[in-house]
Amino acid sequence: MGSWTREKHTTGRCHLLELPAELLIGIASYLAVVPRACLAMTCKRLFAVEAVSLKSQSLCFDQDFAPVFQHYRNNHTFRSDRWQLIISLEDQRWLACSRCLKLHPQSSFSMRERNRPPNDRLCNLGPLAGIVGLCPCMKMTFRDKIDLVELLQVRERAMTALATQCGPIMRDFCWHSCVTNYASTEMKVELYPELDSNNMLNIRTNYQLRVVKGRLGTKEYITPRLGCPHRSLDLWLTSVCQTDLCPRCGTPCTMASRISACDRCKTSMQCTLKQPTTGGEQDGRVVYLFSTERCIGRGDISMPDQGWAIQRSHPADSSVYRDGCGEFCPWVLHGH
Repeated sequence: MGSWTREKHTTGRCHLLELPAELLIGIASYLAVVPRACLAMTCKRLFAVEAVSLKSQSLCFDQDFAPVFQHYRNNHTFRSDRWQLIISLEDQRWLACSRCLKLHPQSSFSMRERNRPPNDRLCNLGPLAGIVGLCPCMKMTFRDKIDLVELLQVRERAMTALATQCGPIMRDFCWHSCVTNYASTEMKVELYPELDSNNMLNIRTNYQLRVVKGRLGTKEYITPRLGCPHRSLDLWLTSVCQTDLCPRCGTPCTMASRISACDRCKTSMQCTLKQPTTGGEQDGRVVYLFSTERCIGRGDISMPDQGWAIQRSHPADSSVYRDGCGEFCPWVLHGH
């Protein structure tokens, strides 16, 4: 479906809108996802009838940018119904950005970029813009990051004022939590963002992974989730849980620090309990408790920096798969 334009019609009747709601729903059911969503946004009457089509799962971001054992390519996104809908909604006021994967006002693009195809167009944030995947249901653009930094600054001022009246208080801020199921594996996620003394935005992600006993990291049970853009969460956790003793000599492993931290983006994983707990259930599953620490770049700048860029899930990092599965491939075991 191509881009559409708004035209004003001062005369005539729209016979389609005079049909009963049941018949409109029946007509819409023959449409594909994107045309059906466009129909719902045509006017208030059709929106009231077809608003549910805008909640289609295929119009949302995928939980994970790529299937398990596959490298993410930009076409994974550009072929999606969500991106096709965004392109369909372009008009004289709004244009799609291939990095933020959203519509922006035309003023957000240079004259040169406005004339480029949607899949190549960059907004004024430049080539370092993109998407950081924080959890299965939350994808962060750089403008989302700016909003989060402002929220943390407002919260810090409020907490400081409250502390002067009530004494010391808890500083941890659970910004988001969710639960996602991958077949028989359940993943609970909590996000704790914080600005440090150097104005760097750090995000601690607490995980509770419930998996069939003895199956962590095995091919049949591995999830497509990444702990950072360069490491599989399951394979990384498997390695970290084995860092107490080196399998070669049976002594404390000198490579533990390398295993627990990504060589590329310096994201680190902490797992206090190397062994899982039973979770109090009799379903044959055990629970792993662990966390990751990520730095998403400076919080006092208005343009993306390298700290932000290295954490992006989109656009695809060509160095990951340019020469095959190298050291930065998420699906290669690191360290040992």
